[in-house]
Order: sequence, then C-alpha cells, then structure tokens
Amino acid sequence: MVNLLARYFYKILVFNINNLLTLCKIKVNKLLITGFLLFSSLRGFSTCIVIYIASNGHIYVAADSRRTFYIDDDKTRTESICKIHNVGNTYFAISGFDDGGLLSAANNALEQNTDTQAAIKAFGAAMTARYQHLMDEAQRFYPDMLQKFLDNGLAEVAFFGYTDNQPRIQDVQFRVYLKKNKPVVSYRVLPVAFLAVIGISKDIDEAAPGELPSKETMLQTPGLYVEELVELEAAKQPLTVGGPVDLLELKPDGAVWLKKNNNEASIQ
Repeated sequence: MVNLLARYFYKILVFNINNLLTLCKIKVNKLLITGFLLFSSLRGFSTCIVIYIASNGHIYVAADSRRTFYIDDDKTRTESICKIHNVGNTYFAISGFDDGGLLSAANNALEQNTDTQAAIKAFGAAMTARYQHLMDEAQRFYPDMLQKFLDNGLAEVAFFGYTDNQPRIQDVQFRVYLKKNKPVVSYRVLPVAFLAVIGISKDIDEAAPGELPSKETMLQTPGLYVEELVELEAAKQPLTVGGPVDLLELKPDGAVWLKKNNNEASIQ
C-alpha cells in the first residue's frame, strides 16, 4: 500500500514538474520572440535632417546618411541609408526609432490618399497604433528601454512639397508619456514657417552665432546652408550623425538631387 501511494505521488510530482517546465519554456520563448520583435523594430535610428524654404521659393533638404543601431550590443554599428523619400509629388524625411516602420506607413498612407492632409492623418494614426503596441511590450519586458523613449521621444517625420505652387512643410512628431503608469503614445502635426531641423538637433539649437552658417550663405547658397547645418551637428555628435550628406532641391516643377550617395542600403 505504501509503495502504491509513493508511486502515485511520484507520478503527480513528475507531472507538475513537467507542466511547470513547459510553462517556463513557453514564457521564455514568448520573451525571446517579443524581444526580437522589439529590437528589430526599434533599434534602427535615423538622425539629423534640415528642411529649409529659401527666398527663391525652393525647398532645400539636407540629411546625414548614418543609421545607428541604438538598442544593440554593438553601439558603434552603423549603415548608410537615404532618409529623404517621396510618393509622387509629396516628399518626406524620416528621423527617429523604427525608421523602417515609418517609411512603410508613410508610403502606404500617401499611396492610398491623394489628399496630403488625409495621408498625414492616416500615417499618424497608423504609427500611433504601432508605437503604442511596441511601448506596451517595452514596458512589460524591457522597462529600461521604455525610459529611453520617455526621455528622448520616438520620431519626427517632415512632409514637404507644394500646394497651389506654394512651398509647405509639416512636421509630424511622435511622443510617449506615462498616464497612470501606462505608456500613452500621441502625435501632433506642426506647420513649419521656413526651417525645420528634425532628429538630433541639440547642437544646432544651442550653437553660438559664430558656429552657424552665415546669413549670406543662407540667402545666396541655400543648399550649402542646410548642408553646413547637418555637418555642424555631425561634428558635435560623430557617433550618431555622419556619413555623406544627401542634398535635395525641390521646386514646383520637380526635384533635383544636388548630392546623392549611391551606395546606401535600403531601410528594413
């Protein structure tokens, strides 16, 4: 009788241990899968872009080509990409985390909406939902990662082009904040009068007058003006801003690449 009871309890113990190990394995696998998705989405980070409406009515855009892998074991890993894109006559420039998701959402929104304002609204809604899911998962599995986004923001995307032959820039900003200790993602659209610097721009914002391009450069050679602003940020932040500068001049009748790096990788 004692042996029968011992075997019975032994079988129950083994069954419970096996179930516990299975549950632990499922949780570990889920954590690994979630971690992979978060890392693959959020580690690609695009940085410094300057968009300027010059006195001639043309839009000049300069973008560094460095893409850093912000959430990665190797913080020095980079690749070269183009951050200036277009669908038809509407152009946009991307800075921030999940640049691949931003590019895909912007392309989809512009392809599905002929009206630029409707496209920007659809883009904002799509990326807000995407970032909300990613931030919820970050809080659950990687709270230290979430703090980086609370401190630094998520992304800025500038849409630019011409409406009734008038130049127009709109800056879409994504932020995350805590409400009742839960992450909440929001976005806002800001009209830009004549100059937008998106991405990493602290050193441009805080530069002494002597460090900035001259007024003559701004008025007479606006392409050089935006390029020198990006190069100023690159000199101050060499780990995150750098690489060849892509330079675009956009006119009411079309765009011209003044400088373009042909060895850039595609954003994934």
